[in-house]
Amino acid sequence: MTTDKTFLFALLFCAFFISCSNGNNGAGPDGTDNGGVFVDEFETFDSSSWTKETHEAGWVNQELQSYHPSFVRVGKDGDKSVLIISAERKNGKIISGRVNSKGKKSFKYGRVEASIKLPATANGLWPAFWFMGDNDKPWPSCGEIDLMEMGDADGIASGETERRVNTAIHFGEDQASHRQEYYAASVSDSLQDGEYHTYAMDWSQEEIKVSIDGVHFKSFDISANPYFHDNFYVLFNLAVGGAFTGITDMAGITAINEGEKVSMYVDWIKIISNN
Repeated sequence: MTTDKTFLFALLFCAFFISCSNGNNGAGPDGTDNGGVFVDEFETFDSSSWTKETHEAGWVNQELQSYHPSFVRVGKDGDKSVLIISAERKNGKIISGRVNSKGKKSFKYGRVEASIKLPATANGLWPAFWFMGDNDKPWPSCGEIDLMEMGDADGIASGETERRVNTAIHFGEDQASHRQEYYAASVSDSLQDGEYHTYAMDWSQEEIKVSIDGVHFKSFDISANPYFHDNFYVLFNLAVGGAFTGITDMAGITAINEGEKVSMYVDWIKIISNN
């Protein structure tokens, strides 16, 4: 950590998860021990690969939305069949979607990439594409990799929410000893331009390398870090408000107005496991 604000962000994440899933330890993305390739182009919603989550508002990170399975679905975006994760503000409440592959599709080492179209985040939307350890260990000892998050408070303050990306790894023996390596920067062009962009991670025994649209963004050295050498599962979600955004009351949310619905779209995900 280099600033008090970043340290506070780390502390707020300590409450993020109380545990990680029971997992298929040692399994490749297809649930076998052989590794290989997993591709989902979201022609249908495959419940053997994905689980839709349900949580109340305020569950973690002071977020304002509740999560309900009906806000995750497969549908059309033009001629594309895509995974649609929506958030709706209605009757003074916000309901959104979150989906994960824990206990169903996990992987260790290799490359993962997804093609995602994001809504305009400012002020208050928090879309994410990330991973948790599928290893039956409590957070943060299970390990957490945040490949892409957008909509943070600094991006809102600087007016760079459309270009500012956050990526991080979280780890530690317990919540009291939680550590993170965190990086945020603005890319050259908007990632909220109504187009699909590719977010990728190359993961080896030595490093985790993040890229956006084929351009290197950040690398984390994990060669001496024991928390990132196990199977991890995938998560997509669209949070609203919370500590990350710096907005913890409905009045501050301007990205989604009463009666409106916004969505993030995932065209495809591909995992090539080297395990």
